[in-house]
Amino acid sequence: ILDLAPFCSLNCKGETRVLYSLYGIVEHSGTMRSGHYTAYIKSRPSTHNYVENGLDAGHKISHAEASKGSWFHISDSSVHPVPEAKVQSSQAYLLFYEKIS
Repeated sequence: ILDLAPFCSLNCKGETRVLYSLYGIVEHSGTMRSGHYTAYIKSRPSTHNYVENGLDAGHKISHAEASKGSWFHISDSSVHPVPEAKVQSSQAYLLFYEKIS
């Protein structure tokens, strides 16, 4: 969970917390000339409040909801579950967050 409130412009200074939850990482291995991209993706248990491709536009998720779920490592056509510690130690190239509050 990342809180961006201390770094916000005047438009959101009234908010005490501006929270984002990490849900995806792209990782590159190799050199500048060649290599391979893989991804780590977090899936949450589905509930009736979620639509097929993510969150319902009107539904804000809580900190507790954002922390639930499982991480997967994706490389070409293989998908494997991984512990969160593996994700935290990855060499992130791109990070994907969703706003949770």
